Amino acid sequence: MVDVALLLGGPSEERGISLNSARSVADHLEGAVVDLTEIIFFDRQLRPYSIPRGLLYCNTPSDFDFKLAHEGRPLSEDELIARLRTAGLVFPVMHGAFGEDGQVQALLEKAGVPFVGTGAQACATAFDKYNAKQALDSHGIGAVPSVLVDAAMSDEEAERVVNESFPDVAKLVLKPATGGSSIDVFVARDRAAAIDILRTLRQRHDRIVIQPRMHGHEVTTIVIEGADGPVALIPIEIELQNQASEDEIFDYRRKYLASNDSHYHCPPPRDDETIARIQGIAEASFTTLGLRDFARIDAWLEEDGSILVSDVNVISGMEQNSFLFVQASQLGMTHADILREVLRAAARRNGLPFEAPYDTTIQTGQPVAVLFGGATAERQVSVLSGTNVWLKLARSQKYAPIPYLLSPDGSVWQVSYSSALRHSVEEIVYACRDGQRLEERRSRLAARIIERLALPDEARSTSVAPPVQLTMDEFLARHDLVFIALHGGAGENGTLQELLDAHNIRYNGSGPDASRLCADKYQTGLVVATLEGEGIHTARRVRVDVPETFDEPGIESLWHDIITEVTDTRVVVKPLDDGCSAGIVPLGNASDLQRYLELINADAHRIKGAGFSLLSPEQLVEMPTSRPEHLLFEDYIDTDDVRVEDHSGKAELLWGRERDTGWIEVTVGVIGPKGAMVAMNPSITVASAGILSLEEKFMGGTGINITPPPGPPLGRIEPGAVEAVRARISRVANVLGMAGYGRIDAFMHRKTGEVIIIEANSLPGLTPATVFYHQGLAEEPPVPPRQILERLLDLANHS
Repeated sequence: MVDVALLLGGPSEERGISLNSARSVADHLEGAVVDLTEIIFFDRQLRPYSIPRGLLYCNTPSDFDFKLAHEGRPLSEDELIARLRTAGLVFPVMHGAFGEDGQVQALLEKAGVPFVGTGAQACATAFDKYNAKQALDSHGIGAVPSVLVDAAMSDEEAERVVNESFPDVAKLVLKPATGGSSIDVFVARDRAAAIDILRTLRQRHDRIVIQPRMHGHEVTTIVIEGADGPVALIPIEIELQNQASEDEIFDYRRKYLASNDSHYHCPPPRDDETIARIQGIAEASFTTLGLRDFARIDAWLEEDGSILVSDVNVISGMEQNSFLFVQASQLGMTHADILREVLRAAARRNGLPFEAPYDTTIQTGQPVAVLFGGATAERQVSVLSGTNVWLKLARSQKYAPIPYLLSPDGSVWQVSYSSALRHSVEEIVYACRDGQRLEERRSRLAARIIERLALPDEARSTSVAPPVQLTMDEFLARHDLVFIALHGGAGENGTLQELLDAHNIRYNGSGPDASRLCADKYQTGLVVATLEGEGIHTARRVRVDVPETFDEPGIESLWHDIITEVTDTRVVVKPLDDGCSAGIVPLGNASDLQRYLELINADAHRIKGAGFSLLSPEQLVEMPTSRPEHLLFEDYIDTDDVRVEDHSGKAELLWGRERDTGWIEVTVGVIGPKGAMVAMNPSITVASAGILSLEEKFMGGTGINITPPPGPPLGRIEPGAVEAVRARISRVANVLGMAGYGRIDAFMHRKTGEVIIIEANSLPGLTPATVFYHQGLAEEPPVPPRQILERLLDLANHS
């Protein structure tokens, strides 16, 4: 196999995406295609560190930065070059500044190291949106009209540019010339708003691009460099969903977080001639800008049929369900297949032999149905969990996973590789329903690409057969082992577990009784309250029926009753039996309570923090998909002021002086057979706004988790406190009757190891960067993610 060095991190706001991409690349390449001989992480100051493979499962670069002092080895420039030269190829998986602007490429070129991707000079041109537009214009390739405001301009000159540009256009888009992932991209409704936005952007960026607001259809195309030149894959057309206004754009959240905010159409709903023109523009842009190996070209298809390039990505994102993998799957290529071709292109260009084997193995392990989706507020997290479990087990020697989607209508789809790589349940259902209708067209478009890339059959190792819709009874008749990757609702409250038991089907996790108990947060609290004498506590709480109508005096009376019961002036409200992040909001007064009830009764699916006294204005909270009948109000637990901050270029875990309560929030995985559940190392959870959001809990690159909790001098955890917490959490899991695995969220006292239990999750998230994996890797000896998943199925088989 080829020896490959992986580079990640960097200074940009896209460092979290770099982490997610590197984790995905390592998961799919290592062992199957290449040997990862070196993984190097660059911190914000561009200092390189050699890091162990397990560190890729940190949730954020802040986690990385904090752990580097203990798990990373700092490298001098000479050491860095020496290590890179031992690799056959270097693969930069870095996004934004340093990774895509030519800096890291210049370092590699100076060292004479062969690497994947575009060279330094071409990267510098392509990464700058204005310079890239000028280069494309000079070769007759249409690009979105743009004007530039640079640092040399005075404020008056910059404002004049705004007022005089595109006089026939009402709305403008302002963005950094050198930025990506729609970070700091704004739509201005008028010139006054544009000037205000420009002033803000100029404080952070030297070069600002101003463009007219486009109103066509956004498309994106991956280009792979074949032996005979660049070849565009089948493009994706992006359709925005749930737009509050027409000014919303395909921003960071819509690109990278699991939601139903955007749909990917692949193939696009256009005729073959239009698709061919989109591909032609992408290939021409690739050639004109001097790109190499692979890239992604974004463009607008306007109503008049014109195609205007909007952005060039020299290192396309490589997350689990990124554009690269969605488009490659249309050819029958897995993640490993397309990454192999990217490496092959780089090796061919560098005159290097490339003997990475094709994956021709046939899985002979025990078949297991991986079921995800559903209709709860956490259904999109379930998609991430289920697809991640399926992809990790795909390389197992013990189990052969088959992905299934539980549709909101109760039917079950056996999904194809391609349809599974979407962001949401709704998008997967759409892809499944269109699978048969679009198959002839997909096949026709794919055949031409396969021919141009000269791909042998063994280079395309997954089936492209359309999805198959089943009834639940048909699904149950197919399998005797199911991996439940559902969150909330029937998948987690014992309903599905009862059904599987009735059909003698084995499954992961707890049985019906324990699942039902854990799903009901109030009943969980009553059971935990019986352990009060063992240093195990539960928050004071009150259960309330949701009123359908209310007036101001009624709200004031209800608020008074609630705070009297919980003996605090602040409370946390949550649906009684929904998922672990849906609808959870801190309330500080009766007005907060009234607003929350109004939103519940209006069936709001997502709310913003604006208008709530204890939420930041921009914080988003996913709400239950149906109106809950009961709410739980709990004591708001004051914790130590814990945060991760950058000091002199080093991430430090800081305890503020404003709040010194002794309590910190933790989440703890438990694993084992019923009656013998054992707690793993806890993780400190650091929330950005008081309450952990869905993103912070489950989506890689957002939340901060420190595993295990550090003692002095890095932290304030007293010796023995962590072991006391593990013992108490194990006790709680066994008293609740949990089995297989679970996760218990709690507050721990950093001196005594006492715990206040928040809730127990019988089917915790298993997304790519979940704390469950962090904690497995913190055990002695470390347990890698695939081994954890196999262990969960082993427990299911022997339950």
